Amino acid sequence: MYADDVMRGQALPDGVIAAVVAGSPFQLDSVEVAWLVRELEGSFTTTQTRGSSVSRDHRPWLRDRRSEIDFYYWDRLRRYYLEGGVIPPQVVATLDNVTDELLDFSGNPKESGVGSRRGMVIGHVQSGKTTNYSALICKAADAGYRTILLLAGITNTLRSQTQERLDETFIGKKSVFHSLAQEPLPVLTYAIKKRFPAYGTSRDSDFTRNPGGGVVFSLAAHNEPIIFVTKKNKAPLTKLKNWLIEQGHGAVITSPLLLIDDEADNASINTAKDPGATTAINSVIREILNLFERSTYIGYTATPFANIFIDPDTNDAMLKDDLFPRHFIKALDPPSNYVGAARVFATDGDLRPTMVKVVSDYAAVLPLKHKSDDPVAALPESLLTAMRVFTLTRAIRVLRGQGNKHCSMMINVSRFNAVQEKVYGLVYTYLDTLKNSAAVSAGLGARALDDPIIAAIKADFDREFSGAGVTFEQALSVLREATASIVPITVNMKGGVLDYRGNRVHGLHVIAIGGLALSRGLTLEDLTVSYILRNTAASDTLMQMARWFGYRPEFEDICRIYLPQIALGHYSQIHEAIEELRVEVRRMQDSGMTPEHFGLKVRESPTAIKITAANKMRTATQMTVAQDYSERHLEGYILTNDSCVNARNLEKVQSFIAALGTPSDQSSTTQVVVWRRVPGLRVLSLLKEFTFPPAHGDLGPIMGGTSLFMDYFSDRVSDEMAEWDVAFPHPQGGKLSEIEIVPGRQYPLRQRLTGDAVDGGWRVTGGRNRVADPNDAQIALSADQLAGGQAEKARENGLRGDKAFCAQRTCPLLLIHVFTTKADATDKKLTDPVASLSFCLPSTSKASIARTYQVNAVYRKQLEAEADSEAEDDEAILEAE
Repeated sequence: MYADDVMRGQALPDGVIAAVVAGSPFQLDSVEVAWLVRELEGSFTTTQTRGSSVSRDHRPWLRDRRSEIDFYYWDRLRRYYLEGGVIPPQVVATLDNVTDELLDFSGNPKESGVGSRRGMVIGHVQSGKTTNYSALICKAADAGYRTILLLAGITNTLRSQTQERLDETFIGKKSVFHSLAQEPLPVLTYAIKKRFPAYGTSRDSDFTRNPGGGVVFSLAAHNEPIIFVTKKNKAPLTKLKNWLIEQGHGAVITSPLLLIDDEADNASINTAKDPGATTAINSVIREILNLFERSTYIGYTATPFANIFIDPDTNDAMLKDDLFPRHFIKALDPPSNYVGAARVFATDGDLRPTMVKVVSDYAAVLPLKHKSDDPVAALPESLLTAMRVFTLTRAIRVLRGQGNKHCSMMINVSRFNAVQEKVYGLVYTYLDTLKNSAAVSAGLGARALDDPIIAAIKADFDREFSGAGVTFEQALSVLREATASIVPITVNMKGGVLDYRGNRVHGLHVIAIGGLALSRGLTLEDLTVSYILRNTAASDTLMQMARWFGYRPEFEDICRIYLPQIALGHYSQIHEAIEELRVEVRRMQDSGMTPEHFGLKVRESPTAIKITAANKMRTATQMTVAQDYSERHLEGYILTNDSCVNARNLEKVQSFIAALGTPSDQSSTTQVVVWRRVPGLRVLSLLKEFTFPPAHGDLGPIMGGTSLFMDYFSDRVSDEMAEWDVAFPHPQGGKLSEIEIVPGRQYPLRQRLTGDAVDGGWRVTGGRNRVADPNDAQIALSADQLAGGQAEKARENGLRGDKAFCAQRTCPLLLIHVFTTKADATDKKLTDPVASLSFCLPSTSKASIARTYQVNAVYRKQLEAEADSEAEDDEAILEAE
């Protein structure tokens, strides 16, 4: 009845599965019924939409050739996914459709004269990019792509991990050179005929020409396609390039090449020692592509801030780069059961209230900024709590019948190996204490609580898991079993292997301690508890650290993330920035736009500019930027942490308001005072007089007395921003302020009671990066404009949040914020009342003007600190690999 729905990727209606199970002829007890319904619902209620794409010069070909293609490798993998219960059928249906689209974009491998194709796929961290390109590789091999090169990871561990995945999905056996006996893998059983592609790399070895390893036959001698899974490193790529040159005998290779770059967002080796590392690697990639008459390059990235967009010095250089995805960009949507940033870090994320735990007790023992030889005498109490919570998640999973599944905890508190080893010793000691209490005291009944460790575990259970469907007594009864198998291990450039595959039967239960190796693509299976103390604000690094994203079937409710407020703010901000650009792909698809438009949009986004600036500041003192603030609420959420500067800002605001004259009675309400048709030159003058710190990348000074936004404003002050609305929002009731903000009137002031000191500034609301109230962007809009904003938010590919309402504006809005703060806030030097500004900006019809800034020392120092925050990690890669 529902077969067609499933094949279209649609979920079954609520209650259907339970009704079918209840009406089955099998005699099942209530526990078995519940288990069966849960398993079937996991398979048949998960959905996935097809995402969005933009393209140019696309000549469809797959539909016409489909009947003549023997989809051996894809049919085998599809049956493995479906019949093996590996992936829900609706997700397989979407995977089939999406990879058909990507193969069609890639060009017909049998057609001469097609030349090169360049594309990009934007996925989500830990969302299934490997599954996507595994399916694409199978289809490409079936369609006629003879050579497949997969760039997978910048460490040997990651490359080997990806090789194993391709063994399971495409090769069909363990890729071991000169093995005495082939070891087939399960996917091979889903085809009658046994076929294997050739492979030029193995589980144990990257491409090599050493005797006893590597490719034996020439490229032309293979009847089946050949695949190479190589590290994105200059040395093995150069060896492969030289071998390919020999295969062509001095001429271009006529068989088609598919090159998939799984490190498109992570290839810029972030190191001051070798700033040209990325250029050298990309140069070899281009040389390999040019060896083939027919080549397709597809970069896979977890964020839109891929190097190809943000590394070139100018827009023209980006568009002319041979790796630029000029032919197509595909943005993937994750399955409905994916646990990602939208559910964890968005303000309305359904998992944020329970999953995210903000910690603040680390500074004395594990400060965010430290050196490799700093002593670590103790662990923060919050980390001890996280370890106890991890033992409880193990106990709950045992009770849920998942005791033999993998279960991992991540501790990422330092980039230094020496510090990681010290942390390992302390973790080992406390874990031993937990195990002893579980073994000795957990079985003592009521007397168990006499043990302070068990008492602490009970307090953790009551606080975190009282609604998890089990009692503390039940959890206590299996605590010994749950903790006995947990092992701590350091995972870094000096060693440490997470052997999930070797522990499939009973599961690997591990506390993984590390830095780089836990931040660069490594998959932690069934990660339930994460504890992270890192000071980076670099968006690409942050998202790579997000190992907790992925799939958590039947245990997402007990997953926990412990992190500082500053990190939570960074994650929330980067999530918003990434989602904005994903929406842009959808909007551009609807408008028939091309990849060039998307590349320019990425370069103009504030987050991309920040990443670019941080990268450039190592080797240059100037940068070229074309900033776009259209349809954006730009908030002054960081203020100079100085009472004298704040007093001057407040005086400038009062003088500005005094000169505005009588407010608009029609637009003002009991919660906001509004002035209409204010000259833009007056607003620009206030902005120039108002002091923001360099810590605010958009409003703070970047060169001389100017800021990025000031230049954007100046370019439009004679036309699009010639007139402004101005508003002073305030509470409807409360104590009236003794200070008059509006002449002759007194109003109560808002409160901003949270905040923190950051880089010489005071961030008003801590990690939220906001100074305005949630609905301030709707101030001074007409009823029709408000309705238009609500409709835009409700539209499937519409704008979200404040952007939906900014897009309705016909003139910009200046919001003047005056508020009180918490008097005894730590490190705050501001005195009340505090003044700030924010700007709600409409659409623009003017292209952003690229300017070259001779960046001032303060701004540069801030960017350098951010850029270098992970430098030692990346230098370790270059040295170790």
